[in-house]
Amino acid sequence: MSDRLLTSDPQTIVEALTHIRAGGVIAIPIENSYVFAADAFNRSAVESLHLIRDDPEDQAASVMVPSIISVRGLTASLSAEALLLAENFWPGKLFLQLKANRSLTWDLGDGGSLNQFMVRVPNNEFALALLKETGPLAVASAGLSGRPALREPGEINEVFGSVVHLICDGGALDLALGSTVVDATDIPHRIVREGEVTNTQLRALCPTLV
Repeated sequence: MSDRLLTSDPQTIVEALTHIRAGGVIAIPIENSYVFAADAFNRSAVESLHLIRDDPEDQAASVMVPSIISVRGLTASLSAEALLLAENFWPGKLFLQLKANRSLTWDLGDGGSLNQFMVRVPNNEFALALLKETGPLAVASAGLSGRPALREPGEINEVFGSVVHLICDGGALDLALGSTVVDATDIPHRIVREGEVTNTQLRALCPTLV
């Protein structure tokens, strides 16, 4: 079974960082569920993440970063509207879909064919502390592809304990609305999915959103 360490223990960050740097896949808490996380620039680690979830081919992982500044080196363009949304809703449950910088050497699972990625800054103290040490992480919900994300570390251990390297135990998390997704790869930007951040909130800041 996986090692399972409490997020309240300072040593857990050290252990998590060690596994990420070694190309491992770990489970970490975010706002209302757990995600599997791996080094976004380690192709083998990202492949392992997809295998654990039994993802279909060409499904790209999402990306989490510690700050808006971290995004600038990843994207080919960050519009004024996208920046405004990030400044108001990060850390939080808003994914921005952005064009990838062509100099990036990562493969999030789509072979780089999409030339775009989804990114956000999570609102979770442990996740943010880890991201500040690791840089961008490839993430996907802690569960099998197409199924709800698991919210209890015990469940993750039962189902995935033999294949993930570490479970960072932040306790059982409350069920809540999912993340909102805004496609900022084209003009006008488009609301792909409404979640915890509502369409009304988005359009109050950016009336041009469709």
